[in-house]
Amino acid sequence: MITAGQSPTLSYELFQLTQRRANDHRVRLAFQLYAVGGAVVGSIALALYFLRQLRVTLTAADVAILLTAGVGLATSAISILCLVLVKARARASICNDSYVVAASNLLAEWMRFEAGGRARLEQLHVDFNPASIRDIVTHLYALKLISQVDRDILNEALRLRNELVHGSSQVERRRVDNMALMVREITRRVQCVTPDCERELPVPAH
Repeated sequence: MITAGQSPTLSYELFQLTQRRANDHRVRLAFQLYAVGGAVVGSIALALYFLRQLRVTLTAADVAILLTAGVGLATSAISILCLVLVKARARASICNDSYVVAASNLLAEWMRFEAGGRARLEQLHVDFNPASIRDIVTHLYALKLISQVDRDILNEALRLRNELVHGSSQVERRRVDNMALMVREITRRVQCVTPDCERELPVPAH
């Protein structure tokens, strides 16, 4: 779900995510239709085969009736499948929307962390590579703006972010939500914690 005000990078990543999920759904739908159609055609063919083995003599009218019945059964089966798939697609659409919202939240929190981390290091006049998120995390850790636990969480968040955008399987929704909350809290601490270089040294007693 792309809304106004999102950055081009976030919008593109969400577009990739939604497009990949839509393509997966179309492929599954095509295979399901083929499966039902093949099963109906196969059943009719087997019925005709067994009738032939029984040496049952079919008149032209009998063949016409069997073909009509087969077409009717195939049409009915495919129609029922389509109705089931439409309902399933409606339910999946609701789930997909909530999933994309969760993914959007995590991607947005990650981008806020990146921007906040860069701004904090620039504020402290630290020499770092702004294009490398790992370099940003390393300097934030060296300044004790984040802990080792935070560092591990950020590494996991980066892997999850890449999995959302480029992965082929769906990530658990709860995992995405929890990671977004943890990244948000880390971003808050980066802005609030006083680094070692700014902490006042104890005044020696006279």
